[in-house]
Amino acid sequence: MVSIYWGVDRRLSPAYTPPMPDPGTSLPLRGFDSVIFDCDSTLSTIEGIDELARLKDYSEEVAALTEAAMTGDVPLESVYGRRLAMLTPTESEVAALADLYRSNVVTDAREVIRALRAAEKDVFIVSGGFLCAVRPFGEWLGVSADNIRAVPVEEAANSPLARSDGKPLIIGQLLQGRPGRSALVGDGASDLEARDVVDLFIGYTGVVERQRVVDESDVLVTGESLAPVLGLVLTEAEQTALLDSEHAIVVRGSRARIEAGELIIKRGDRP
Repeated sequence: MVSIYWGVDRRLSPAYTPPMPDPGTSLPLRGFDSVIFDCDSTLSTIEGIDELARLKDYSEEVAALTEAAMTGDVPLESVYGRRLAMLTPTESEVAALADLYRSNVVTDAREVIRALRAAEKDVFIVSGGFLCAVRPFGEWLGVSADNIRAVPVEEAANSPLARSDGKPLIIGQLLQGRPGRSALVGDGASDLEARDVVDLFIGYTGVVERQRVVDESDVLVTGESLAPVLGLVLTEAEQTALLDSEHAIVVRGSRARIEAGELIIKRGDRP
């Protein structure tokens, strides 16, 4: 079994050799009570807004705007309204995205979320996508509707999640008063903006690799599966307990993928 500690790597990708920390900082990495996921390119392999653009012959232009925002080249608020104005999506068009999210679900995303719920973790989705698509997808994954935040189509112009500073605000509100440590899993610059309001930022590059996420994440999950997240957020005892349940396959898969180098610990300097 892989042992994972703050800043001490017992089995990492050979491409990364982390500095050894001071002995006093080598605290156990695992053991989190709240886990927040982005949606597009994290729980599903698609970007919802780009799929809407395909329907209206704006595919290349909208995709370029999306990528510019996700890499942090431009603020999210500078492109969100432009994309909506170009596409003018109806609620029914947006709602149909839920089926696309499901048919393009990231490997092991549903199994990971259900295992986290079985381990009595609080699981959230916070997304700049559209609520009427993200919410049913999230519920299908196993996340409570009360724990899903996204952008209502009719209120998009005023939604904090249509701004670069929106995720820190919303995630901070969700975590307020909750005990224990929190982890955020995401793929883009808008996710990184919330790094300071959680205890661990897990960059997911299994769908798209963005350099800023690679550079600034505390931990990277680099394979197509989200299963390694379990090896980070669950304690050894919690993982062992799940081995006697329907979640055993994904727990074993998490361990195997970590052993295969699909988890890279980047920083050992966070509390």
